[in-house]
Amino acid sequence: MSRKSGMIDFFRKVGDAVLGIGRIPSKVRRRTKPRKKPRPKRGEEVPKALRDFFERRHAGWPEYVMLKAQLAILALFAISVIHIVILPAETVLCVPILTGLSVYLIYLATTQLKRAFRRDYPAYRWFTAMCVSIAWVFVVALRYSPVEFSLQNLYLAIVPPAVAIGFVFVAFMTFRFRYGRNFTYGKVEGVHGRKATVRVGYDICSNVKAGIYTVESLVKVRRGDTVKLSVERPLLGLRGAKVGAILGKAK
Repeated sequence: MSRKSGMIDFFRKVGDAVLGIGRIPSKVRRRTKPRKKPRPKRGEEVPKALRDFFERRHAGWPEYVMLKAQLAILALFAISVIHIVILPAETVLCVPILTGLSVYLIYLATTQLKRAFRRDYPAYRWFTAMCVSIAWVFVVALRYSPVEFSLQNLYLAIVPPAVAIGFVFVAFMTFRFRYGRNFTYGKVEGVHGRKATVRVGYDICSNVKAGIYTVESLVKVRRGDTVKLSVERPLLGLRGAKVGAILGKAK
């Protein structure tokens, strides 16, 4: 039991760090009236052991699926670095692990991510494929490159890492310009004069974390409306975007 509890606690801590979903202030929670939740579809439920963790952070099955994908991506990158730097000779050990993680991510992208994020599924598919490609490009360029590093062929030796870094830059810029946006969607939980409490899910396109936000409404809305919200995105987007005002009802 203690071992199982320890694993669950570890999973919860990583979830906070990866998804960036934290507790909502009590002032906001009091403003939100409880309502009956729709019954989740079969196979689209958070495991019972983690259900309370996600519910307290106003996150659900889509965030759980994304957490699994991000943990797999982190593991893929970690094994790639280990194979390149620490265990370069352990091909028999590292390559099958990298292959297994890649297959698992492809499976998530074509099944659960597709159901969890129907509106923006192409963006999640691209992001998953991009991360898998980056890991393999670095492994091939830095571990299996035919060019050996030496002072005699220094200029030639820096070509593989330069190509790998260039690939990462182009991939992320392409994703940002193709799928990035300065708005997101949410559902109105309550209206308080010119302000509204809105539930927002994880959104990779605007880099918004799941949660409940009290924001100003530029239009008249009612509880239950699906709305479009402005988003303030930092230059690098490492800390996530900030949800702004309600711009209007979503079509």
